[in-house]
Amino acid sequence: MRDDNMDIKIERNGDITLLKCIGSLDAENVVFFRKKTGELFDGGSSRFVIDANKLSFVDSMGLGAMISLMRRVREKKGDVKVFGLNAEVKEIFDITRLNKLFDVCASFEAACKKF
Repeated sequence: MRDDNMDIKIERNGDITLLKCIGSLDAENVVFFRKKTGELFDGGSSRFVIDANKLSFVDSMGLGAMISLMRRVREKKGDVKVFGLNAEVKEIFDITRLNKLFDVCASFEAACKKF
């Protein structure tokens, strides 16, 4: 699934949906992110792991989309975990204190163990 500035590769590991986000999650493509994650959620997914290894940038709209996904899945007793934050995105998570809201993990395996 691809937008001009973002690509999302989806993999399944049992009941966990891995979202490999590539590019920028910003105002230009937040609708794409919401649409794709919404389709997965509506299809029954409620355990998401976001692989941010290739996520180059996140702005306030992108953060809002991630928070929105998290709220939706938590209503269904699911959750969203994140791993692979680069220094810039990690700093954004730290400044906005989203590192307290999301489980930021060292790896996919570590994220899966937190469900």
